Amino acid sequence: MNETLISACTMFLIPATLLFGALGVANSSFLKMLVCLLGVATTGIWLYRIWRWTSLSLIDRRTALVLAGVYACAWVVTFLVQLRNVFSSR
Repeated sequence: MNETLISACTMFLIPATLLFGALGVANSSFLKMLVCLLGVATTGIWLYRIWRWTSLSLIDRRTALVLAGVYACAWVVTFLVQLRNVFSSR
């Protein structure tokens, strides 16, 4: 696997994982929503970076896209749950 790709994925994987921990300790719905938005943005940038990378082999690209996609799906679902919680409590 491409060493530069590994470094790039690590650069996004660590913040995305730490944000899940931050979501767990957030005590207000506003803060949880903000953490979710940061997670969606981080994984969106990660997906965009891998998608636009021109010198990757096909297997490296697919592996990185699946890894980023799993995190993106998790963040989108978490964001939608938080959005539903905000509007259902009113």
